[in-house]
Parts: sequence; structure tokens; C-alpha cells
Amino acid sequence: MHHRFCLAVSTGLLLACASAWAATENLAPKAKITADSQHSAQYRPALAADGVVPDPGAQDDAGKAWVVNGKTHRDGARITFEWPQPVTVQTVVYFGRTGWVWEENFKSCEVYVDGAAAPAVKAALKIGHGAQPIHLPAPVKLRKLELKFVGSYGGPNPGASEIRIHPTKPTDKELGKFIPPFDGDNAVLPEIEESPLLRQRAKDGSMGFDKLLLVQRHHIKCSHVYTYHCEGQRNGGGLFVLDLRTGRLRKLVDSADGQISSCDLSYDGNEILFSWRKETCYQVYRINVDGSGLVQLTDGEAHNYDACWLPDGDVCFLSTREPLAAYCFFTPVGILFRMRPDGSQQRCISANYLNDFTPAITNDGRIIYGRWEYVDRPAIPIQSLWTINPDGTNLAGFYGNRVLDPASFIEPQAIPGTDKILCTLTGHNGSCRGAIGVIDPVLGDNAQASIRNVTPDVRLRGIEHSSNGPRGPYQTPYPIDDRYFLVSYDGRILLRDYGCTEQAVIIEPQDGMGFYNPRPVRPRLRPPVRASVLPPKAPETDTAVLYLQDVYRGLGPTVKRGEIKRLAVVQEIERGLIDSKGIRRPAFDFQRVVVSCGATYVPKKVYGFVDVAEDGSAVFEVPARRPIYFLALDEQGRAVQRMRSFTHLMPGETQGCIGCHEKRTDVSHSRVPADSIGRTPAKIQPPEWGVKGFNYLEIVQPVLDKHCTRCHSADKAPKGVDLSGDLTDYFCVSYETLARGHRVLRVVYPGNEVSVDNPYTKWISTYNGQEWNILKIEPRTWGSPASKLAEIILADHPDAEGKPKVKLSADEKQRVLTWIDLNVPYYGTAQTAWPEMPGCRRQYPEKLDATLAEVATRRCATCHAGAQAAAAPAKGKPNPKAKSKAKAESKAPTAPPIPCGRWLRITNPHLNPFLRAPLAKSAGGTEKCGQAVFANTDDPDYKAILATFDPVLKGLGERPRMDMPGATPASCVPKER
Repeated sequence: MHHRFCLAVSTGLLLACASAWAATENLAPKAKITADSQHSAQYRPALAADGVVPDPGAQDDAGKAWVVNGKTHRDGARITFEWPQPVTVQTVVYFGRTGWVWEENFKSCEVYVDGAAAPAVKAALKIGHGAQPIHLPAPVKLRKLELKFVGSYGGPNPGASEIRIHPTKPTDKELGKFIPPFDGDNAVLPEIEESPLLRQRAKDGSMGFDKLLLVQRHHIKCSHVYTYHCEGQRNGGGLFVLDLRTGRLRKLVDSADGQISSCDLSYDGNEILFSWRKETCYQVYRINVDGSGLVQLTDGEAHNYDACWLPDGDVCFLSTREPLAAYCFFTPVGILFRMRPDGSQQRCISANYLNDFTPAITNDGRIIYGRWEYVDRPAIPIQSLWTINPDGTNLAGFYGNRVLDPASFIEPQAIPGTDKILCTLTGHNGSCRGAIGVIDPVLGDNAQASIRNVTPDVRLRGIEHSSNGPRGPYQTPYPIDDRYFLVSYDGRILLRDYGCTEQAVIIEPQDGMGFYNPRPVRPRLRPPVRASVLPPKAPETDTAVLYLQDVYRGLGPTVKRGEIKRLAVVQEIERGLIDSKGIRRPAFDFQRVVVSCGATYVPKKVYGFVDVAEDGSAVFEVPARRPIYFLALDEQGRAVQRMRSFTHLMPGETQGCIGCHEKRTDVSHSRVPADSIGRTPAKIQPPEWGVKGFNYLEIVQPVLDKHCTRCHSADKAPKGVDLSGDLTDYFCVSYETLARGHRVLRVVYPGNEVSVDNPYTKWISTYNGQEWNILKIEPRTWGSPASKLAEIILADHPDAEGKPKVKLSADEKQRVLTWIDLNVPYYGTAQTAWPEMPGCRRQYPEKLDATLAEVATRRCATCHAGAQAAAAPAKGKPNPKAKSKAKAESKAPTAPPIPCGRWLRITNPHLNPFLRAPLAKSAGGTEKCGQAVFANTDDPDYKAILATFDPVLKGLGERPRMDMPGATPASCVPKER
């Protein structure tokens, strides 16, 4: 998630550009293509000529582009095209790699003909998406063409989406449009008519105000939409009031030694709230509109920011005082709080474990805000709009919880006189600016029709296309009425109509800084104060009550009445904020603290189960102040449907819902079903394994040990199915077998693999690039109903004649089914005992690789030399012919590749294949090497390899990993809430 993405391009435009190439012959696919580097086999050189140019930022260029290993070739690489017969070449066309980040383009290219010492031409390359032609001085007949790329724009793994080679110069039409990345510092105003009349109306006060409250600051350049509060600070600017009649700025607060990020004006137009970062953290301040009465409302070592006025005069704001961090990054998380206007009675009203964003107030008095979550889904979307009462009750989705583009909805503001919301539409990575949209959820809370783009110069790709966008220059919009709005366009304040027919520039950037957060200085209609529904006296227990009217509402026609028997109540467990060497080296893509093999990001806690009545209703207690979700279970205990979002309730709250996956516009979200009133709320039936984080090794492995490992172990593993509980570098052996993906999409670096598709469990991938699965919500699509393991378990593993091989109890079956339906978590906590290790978990012998290489050089080269040579090109080494020549010149063997597998057995390391394969059968080995390299376990080399595991085993004995009995978190790790 650390990458930066820019403006996405419509697929239609790209297809139109691609079709134009049919007119000019492309010689590249007819050539033999080699290179001195490739990131992996999925990014091999031949893919530079496959005819496919992936969309920018689409995160799907695996198998569609040539990409080098950035660790060795980020600053340059060579790719060579050779034809069996001479061909005529005049133009090379380079398409930079933009599938993930725009910076993965090379900077320049030198073209060499038939091995010449000097280049025939040198060309500078630009950062951007599209064709960049490199013309030779004249057509040349050749058999070999070498492109030497020099330098790159800083992306992690540069390359080429496509390279085309032509005998003539393509026309401009054939080349198509070259699209540079959006650069807000050089933004050009859109082609919307500048209206002198509108400008005059703003100046003379005929729009209902003659002054604007403004924040002046530098643009906040942040790495992610959720890091604007803790990255990119540049001192300067301040808080100002602009007199529209005279154009004069009056400074209320000078921020020469700090930065002001946002502000809000009270309903009577007299008081201002603003967020000011003078030293380490943002704090909330209050000041009168005349510049008097400056008061600091918050303090401490946490960020307090994005404050807004509540209708009752209190203040809502965001705070990072809960020591939370995103699972995919390492910055503090800000969530919703409220306080009195003097700063007293500060309390949390959100149970989020990821970021809340930019709260404001709807016309009916609710808080509306952006909320990030990834319950069993990838992390880039979803930052959707949610509402909540000012007392923390009645949490409800507003719009976008299954929308892929835009990735983020932030800075919402209610449009006066309507139920619509004006907000910023932006990406997940990069700065908090993009397009501006009007959201009308009446048309559907995930519908394309509900989004109206009022900045048509910034394209939206469509709600089903994940682009990590949009990118654009707009931010901090504010509606004046139902016709006009104010917005910052890269620091310029614009007044524009929603129809995009006219606009006026109100003020330009000054002193190298822009203006943001425009607010008309005038009284405005105060929304109604929503009375709290919580009991006046705090309840004795931290619980709430949920009334479910009919679980079948929203499940669809494939789920028949009577199928759903119980609900499982599940909590997502937060990650505490720490920074360490391991946090900076994630695994399974971006799991900073590993929880699974690329399935759930988040550990789970099962509170238990509640029965569903025949009519589909249920009334039950739930834990309060916790991010919880529900699974609808059938008679066998399988999750027919799941929530891929969480809710929370406040202590003493009573909330109603009408169904499962029903439309939120069907009824008021908080209404208690009439036929449920008077029923005594049921207590949750706790699981027999206890209410705690779901630890696979503790909860699932005992079932396998009891029923499975006598037939499925390292010594007896039919079809390779080893279900033993030996620890591996990240997990345990049975988890590697039953959960880890068999199809490797990419290897980020050793120990960080991205893989999907396990034959035994159908889990939801949360990797970047897998956003498509967010839209797959049909019942029984995921989890135990779609998993082979569940079929085997429920049938007690029948033999060829259908007779059960084992007999599992109902509780044992529920353990396994629940594990699958929780999206195969391994760890039951995000706490770590090993914060210095990759993914804060990995146990890997420090000297293993070097020892294996040294032993292999002496004892394995004879048999493995062929494999070594064949593997060489994939590692960026000389081609096989060159390797054979070098070997002929020197008979001294080098270390051949030893197949170690994708995971490493830590406990009982002698059972690793690389130790068993060369060991004689008489000594307990398999002799899969074809001969006994090690006659017995006393062989010095065998013992040397095995000894590399001793420090790891000793360390685990002294400091158990968090999946092991007796584990305790490192001292730097915060306690769980």
C-alpha cells in the first residue's frame, strides 16, 4: 500500500488506441527476446511483445509486462530482440510500466544494432502512460536489436508494459495519446466557462455572504489517504478571513511555525474550530471569527484533528489516542471522538480499528464521515461514507461499501435543502485530492447512478473497476446551496455550479501556498439535535441488544426459508501501533504483522452463536464498543452468507435491522421490529473452545492430531497432504497444506509471497490486485460451503466405498468449519513476540542458505548442474549457451539450486525435504535424490545443515511465537482493547 497512483484512463480510450496499431506491422512478437533481468517468470522479457498494454494503476500486469528486479536493475537493464532472418527497423515504441505506479518507467534508452559498440540513437523517456517512439536516423536492416535502458523514475521495479518495433514510422494517430501522471503543482484550469457575472455576484454579497473563512497552507503530500495527519507537514500560512468585496485577507492565526489542516465555522457564524500542528501532533483549537478568544481544546501526545460543530454545540473530532495501526502500514489511526466546546468530557464514539475520516453533519443531525475497513477484502478500497448519531449509536452505511472506484470518499458536506452529500472522490494511495462528487444514496447505496461527477475534467472509471483513484486537483469542497459550491483546485478557490456550466476564481495561491477549506462567514441552518437513545445511567454490563426481523431479507432466492439456524457473532481484533524492523518488512504482500497466508488481514474472536427462529428473527445481546460482524449458519454450521463489513453498538443501545444484505433504504436502520418487542434478548452461546482470539494451532490442530495425522504426516502424506502441527517459518505444516495458495502470483522478496487458490479451502484473498472479489457476495461463494475440506469433514472422510474413516464430534466439525468461514486465520492476535522478524513472525535460520549452498557446491553439483543452468536466465544470469561455455572453461562447480520449497519446517527440521531427499532410506530418508548422498545422520554435512536450526529452536524455547503456548507479547506492543 505504499505505492502512489495517478489519474486513471478509461478502458475505452486504451482499446481505441490499441486498435489503431493494426495498420503498422509490429516485428517484436516474431523475435527471440532475452533480457539481463526479470522480476519473475510472470514478468519475463517475452511479455514485452504480447500485444497487451495494461491500464494504469489497474494492478493486474502480471503476465502482461516485462519487469526487472528492482533490487539489482532499478537504474538500468538491457533487453534484446533477435530475428532468424534480417528485418528492417526504423522505430522502436516504448510503453512504460504503469500498471502499479507511474514511477516504474525508465528514463532513457540507447538503441544498439547488430552488436555495435556505439548506439544508433539515444532517447529520453518521459514518465507516463502510452507510446513513446524512438526513431532511428534511417531504416536499418538488422537481425539483432538491443535496447539499453538507463535510469528510472524511482519506482520499485521498472519495466515495459509493451515494446513495439516497426519497419516504418507510425503516425501520430497510430501512436495514440500519451498520458502524463497528474501533477497538481502544474494543474491547468478545466475548460469550464469563467463567469464574470458569477464573480461579481460573489463580490457584491448577492449570494448571501461577503466573507470567506480560509486555511492557507502548503499542499499536504502524503503517501496514503489515511496519513494526511502525520505526513507532509510544511510550516507556513495560517487561518484567514477573505473580504470578497475588497479582496483583502485578514489573518486570524499566523502559522509560520506550524500547519493548519482544516477548519469549521459554528452555525451562528461566530466561532471557528481548526486543527493546528505546531509541534509533533495536531490539536483542536477554537477562536472567534474576529480573531479573539483563541483556546486550545485538546492536548497530549496524540493527533487530534478534523473537528466539526455538532448541532447541540459540542464538538466531534478525530483522535489517534487509541494506540491503533492499520494492518498494512505503520502510522497512527484516527477515529471519532466528541467533547464539550470547552474541551471537557472527551470520549470515543467509534469502535473502528482503521481510520475514520473528515466528519461533518447531515441536515438531519447525524455525523457523516469516511470509514476505512477491510473485513475479508483487500485494503485499497473501501473508504466509504457512513453515518452515526452524535452519541455513537445507529451506525449505518451511507454509500459506497461495495464501490471499487472511487476508492475513497472523504470530506463529505450536506447540500442544504437536500438529502445529498458533496464530497471528495480520491484514491487510497497518495494525496487527499481527486474529483468532487454529489452522492444521492436514494438511487442505491452502491449504485453508479448515485454518483454525479461535478468535476468532469477528472474521469471516474466506474464503480466496478478498481483503479485506486481517481487522481485530480480538487479537495475540501463546501456547498453554498443546492446550486453552487466552493472547492479548492490545487490551492485556488473556485466557485462553481453543480451543472459545471460556469465558475469563478475567488482567490489564487499566494506566497507559494494554496487556500483550502472555504467556509462562507454567515449564520446557517442548525440541524436538529438528535436526542440520545442511550439509558441515562451507564449499564452495568458492556452490552447492547440487536433485533433482527428476518435474516432471509436480502439473502436472495438461492437461500430457502428454514436453512439458517444460527448466527455467529465475530469480532475483528485491532493491531496496536508499533514500529520495528519487522513492521517495515511485511509478508504476504502487506501484512505488517502476519495473521494469515493472504486471506484475512485481521485476527478474529468468536463470541459465540445465537439461534434464529423459524420466521428468521432473532433477539440477542452483543458486546458493545467492539467491531463485530455476523455469519449466517446452516444446520451443519456452515456460513451460507457473511458480512464483509463491521458494525458496533454502544453500551445499552438497542438497534434493529430487517435482514441480511438488505437494502439500507428499505426501512430506518435503527427501527426495532414490532413483532420482536417484548422478547427477552438471548445470551450468546460461547463456543466450546472459549471466547478468545482464534488461534489455529490451539483450536484446529488438536482436531487434526486426533483424527488425521496418523494417516497424514511427514512419513505418510498421501497426495502430499501433511496435517502435522510442526511449526514452519510463519505457520504450521497443516496450515501450509490446507490454506496456503498453490498459485504464486508474485514473490515480492524472499519470505514475502503472494499466492492464491488452495484446493481444500475457498478463502477470500486480501492482496492488492484482488479487489474484484469485493463484488462477489452471492451466498455460498466463499468459505466452508465452497470448500473441499468442509465436505470431507462433514462426511467424516469417506473411503472409496463411502464408509467414514473417522468420526468427528459436532463441536470438532464446528471448529474446522468456523476456521474456514473466518477466512482461515492462523494467529489469534496481532500482538507479536518477535517484532524484529519479517512480518513480526518469521523464524528462519540465519545460516541455512549459506550452509546449503556450500554443501551443495561440493556434493550436489553433479546431479543438479543441469537444473542450475536451466534456472539461470530466470535469475538474470547469462543464457544457457553462455553458461555452457563458461562451464567448459572451468570444471569447478558452483552451488546448484536446492529445492527447499515455499515454506520451511522449523520443529522437527530433519523432516524437511532437502534433508530427507539426499538421506539414505536406511537412515530415515527418502533417497529422492536418486542416490544416498548422506549415508546416515552422522554425515558432517547433514549435521551442519541441521545445526543451523538450533539457534531458532533455542530462541523459540526462550521466547515462544504467538501461536505457541506460553507466548507473551514484546514489551513494545500495546495491550488489546
